Amino acid sequence: MLSISTMLNVLRAAFDITFVWVIIYMLVSGLKNNPRSLLLFKGVLVILVIKLLTTLFNLTTVNYIVDKVINYGLLAIIIIFQPEIRNFLEKLGRTTFHSDSLSQSEKDVLLTEVCETVEELSKQKTGALITFERKHALTEYITEGKHIDSAVRKEVLLSIFYEGTPLHDGAVIIRGNRIMSAACFYPSTTQSLPTQYGARHRAAIGISEITDALTIVVSEETGHVSLTSNGQLRQIEVSELRSSLIKEIDYFSGGNL
Repeated sequence: MLSISTMLNVLRAAFDITFVWVIIYMLVSGLKNNPRSLLLFKGVLVILVIKLLTTLFNLTTVNYIVDKVINYGLLAIIIIFQPEIRNFLEKLGRTTFHSDSLSQSEKDVLLTEVCETVEELSKQKTGALITFERKHALTEYITEGKHIDSAVRKEVLLSIFYEGTPLHDGAVIIRGNRIMSAACFYPSTTQSLPTQYGARHRAAIGISEITDALTIVVSEETGHVSLTSNGQLRQIEVSELRSSLIKEIDYFSGGNL
């Protein structure tokens, strides 16, 4: 039979390996939507492999060079990739928001008001950002924006995004079936995007990289409607918006936030 010390050593080694793989998984998950960061991660892995080989084969000169690259490279990575590191840490530390699920009638009203609003904004080519808070709390962005705390109504949303108002530039944040704040501003993504995507699209992707928020984007240039989540943007037809929202947001399909 295995001694207690041997069993403890096995458990310790298993925990050690599991912990390392969890960290690697979290890093890859957090960086997979950012091509620059993913390339950096691959580069670091290559350097670590080279370091392992130089140590095994006692390649003194190459090992010395690799050590210098590691020493000065860490500082360079922190400076160059400061936005990505900040976003990753923010995502790790993001708090979770919970609320009671909406009744079926509340869901129907919410979907109808939002979809009718987006349809009209699209026809008018009026730019807009409408964000749904999901499990990750958006409290800091709600606090920094202009307090609204109103029921979700087409008239309210249209008045917010009307170009003559001071609120139209930022995003509206919806928590449950309430408009919590308007003129909310998000960190812009560092992804390379096609030129047809402007500041609104970059902001919508940016908030989706550090939270699980779902954002509707209406382009003021083309009137096209897009959805952003998990660091990705996809253009949809206005007629598809209702069904897309039902698929994306739990509380539209009976779950809790």
